[in-house]
Amino acid sequence: MVGRVSPVSAAREILRVTSMSCRSERRDNYFPRFLSWRRTSRQELEDTDTKILDALPCVKERKFVPVGEDRLWSVTCNPDNTGTPILMVHGMGGGLGLWTMNLDALSKNRPVYAFDLLGFGRSSHPSFSSDADEAEAKFVDSIETYRKEMNLDKFILLGHSLGGFLCASYCLRYPEHVKHLIMVDPWGMDTRPSEGTRRELPLLFKFLLPLFYAFNPLSMLRAIGPLGPVIVKKFRPGLAETFAEKLGDPSIFHEYIYHCNAQSPSGEIGFKSLTKHMGWAKQPMLERMTAIDPDLPISFIYGAQSWVDRNSGWKVKQARQSYVDVQILRGAGHHVYADRYNVFNSLVESIASSVDMGELPDLDRRLVKRIHAAPSTANFNSVVSEESDFQRPMGYPDENEESEMKAESDSGEGDGENLQEKEKRKSSVSL
Repeated sequence: MVGRVSPVSAAREILRVTSMSCRSERRDNYFPRFLSWRRTSRQELEDTDTKILDALPCVKERKFVPVGEDRLWSVTCNPDNTGTPILMVHGMGGGLGLWTMNLDALSKNRPVYAFDLLGFGRSSHPSFSSDADEAEAKFVDSIETYRKEMNLDKFILLGHSLGGFLCASYCLRYPEHVKHLIMVDPWGMDTRPSEGTRRELPLLFKFLLPLFYAFNPLSMLRAIGPLGPVIVKKFRPGLAETFAEKLGDPSIFHEYIYHCNAQSPSGEIGFKSLTKHMGWAKQPMLERMTAIDPDLPISFIYGAQSWVDRNSGWKVKQARQSYVDVQILRGAGHHVYADRYNVFNSLVESIASSVDMGELPDLDRRLVKRIHAAPSTANFNSVVSEESDFQRPMGYPDENEESEMKAESDSGEGDGENLQEKEKRKSSVSL
């Protein structure tokens, strides 16, 4: 009979296998695929990326953009449109292909630019310093060099997760080029929880997290070799089905995620340099948001079911004496841009349209409630038309809406928001 494996023995085995994978990551790239432990290659990533981009009519240009000694893989959507351009920055472990459900819709009235972050996807995979300041600067410098190469001057900057963190960092250094900052479920905002909070984590969770932190964040995916694609298929199957609406085959999403993350690590090493204590930012962005130019409007978009703490958005709104809006999308998780892509696209387009007119976004509470409640196939313009008679300035809810908010408070809903946070909801849309 096989005896029970102790946690210590299990930990040693995980450390051994992961360490072997880390040492062999560079070497594996030179083996024929059938001899390689990791079933991936640059060519397979390129092929999968091509499948995605071929399914998007808006993509008019795809190319590598030089950024110093490196290069970023980039796409341009509808460059001849006249609206304010949007520059989209993806998050950790992804690539520009994750914007599949957004690029066509957002580029109907304006050019949209997207690229694989330095160290991710098809972009160059250079070495990163272990110093947080140097790693952050390397990411931000690559974005600024990309901007220059693409001849972008004034644009809307949108970033998800790690991309949101880097977009905020960019705005600290180059606010003159950004007309509106949109932070989508941003990582790295708040400080590490107190010791008392950490003790509330499940024992197994506290045991495993240091193992993942000891190596690169995605080392385990590479360590399990041929099982990697199988594990990726277990990752958000609903998300793969969503992407299949555009791509026709959910396996394309799985292939893309796997090949993006099974490559030799680079960007994730840069990400690790930004973190401490199991994924918390060494230099939380919340503490730095007040230093961003007060004339630069900021919007937050969160998923209601996301693991990201949306209270950071409210804290920024409270701390800054300028425009900050917080949107929370019901039924969406961390990948809010895909979970409820129609609503997300409508909100971003509404913000962008306001920028086009030189105005601050002023979404009506009841209109946005109607949009969020509409089925995913609903046409945004028809919803606006149906609700046009009910539009009123934001922050001026009618009696029924005030009753709804009070009932929500009395019932204990709202994720534990206190009275002060409830009051803040009256001046910003929370759905």
